[in-house]
Amino acid sequence: MFLKPTESIDTPALLIDMEALERNMHTMNAFLEGRRIKLRPHFKTIKIPEIALMLLDGGAKGITCAKLGEAQALADAGVTDILLANQVVAPAKIERLAVLAGRVGHMAVAVETVRNVLDLDAACARAGTVLSVLVELDVGMNRCGVRSYDEGLAVARAIVDAPNLVFEGIQAYEGHLVLEPDPQARRDGVGRLFKSVGEFRDYLENHGIPVTEISGGGSGTYDLTGAGDVFTELQAGSFIYMDARYGKMGLPFEHALYVLGMVMSKRPGMAIVDVGLKCFSMENGPPSAVGFERSIIKLSEEHMTMEDCEDKLSVCDTVLFIPSHCCTTINIFDIAYGIRAGAVERVFEIKGRGKSQ
Repeated sequence: MFLKPTESIDTPALLIDMEALERNMHTMNAFLEGRRIKLRPHFKTIKIPEIALMLLDGGAKGITCAKLGEAQALADAGVTDILLANQVVAPAKIERLAVLAGRVGHMAVAVETVRNVLDLDAACARAGTVLSVLVELDVGMNRCGVRSYDEGLAVARAIVDAPNLVFEGIQAYEGHLVLEPDPQARRDGVGRLFKSVGEFRDYLENHGIPVTEISGGGSGTYDLTGAGDVFTELQAGSFIYMDARYGKMGLPFEHALYVLGMVMSKRPGMAIVDVGLKCFSMENGPPSAVGFERSIIKLSEEHMTMEDCEDKLSVCDTVLFIPSHCCTTINIFDIAYGIRAGAVERVFEIKGRGKSQ
């Protein structure tokens, strides 16, 4: 992606290559065509309601999110099918969720305890709403989710018995596998995932509880989770933008998310750019500079020091950077510029950013 010389964007700036984004959508849709599994992309990555609506228009069945604030932003934008693939346990949040269920056609949430089921049911009774619920199964992340089939059965039975809840199925996200660099290790891990989730599904159904949906999957395992016959929903989100870490995985998606910086100071062999820790998340390492991929990069709050061994850069030159983690980098910015054919096509407000509650 490049910007026409006449295009002026104040830096630092978050850019979205709209053509690459659309090709990524097409690539995913082409893979899913004719398969049982349907796309429910994750808003924790997308962050922009208009792009969520683009995905829905392109065939996604609904949108996944991680936080109640994200679900509310989606509902405000007109999204009518939302899965909150996380636990909602605080009393005030449960009340908000119960009310939100009355604003959308289909609102679902994940649970792991009978206590949470009872609290959700009571809140929905007060709000006069109905909420769909999935039992979360821990498949290796070692965070939320039931740890045994018996435990999951008890939770599922509580949902079935709750008059204001609808049991829908299983939430099972294999996040521990999505960045596994060894392809065979990824395949083996997804094989174990299928066995665990499939056996849990059969266990519930053998006890008289039909399973309608099984939701999970990430961008790094989309081709494995999506090719099997266990899952019905694919929650992949990063494929739409990509980042430097996923760029190393050999996925058939293009980089569509960039940060634009400007050289503010120059010395022999080195350039200082006006992007820093307030522009990039660093949990997956530093960003990659387009055209300077081997450059050593160091960041402080407001500055980036990068190698420019051949002194190609001058003050006021711009540099494109590929974030190492798209989900947490987009969460830093208020707006993003949608770029097409080198020019700004539109400016997006990132309404899903900062939704930690």
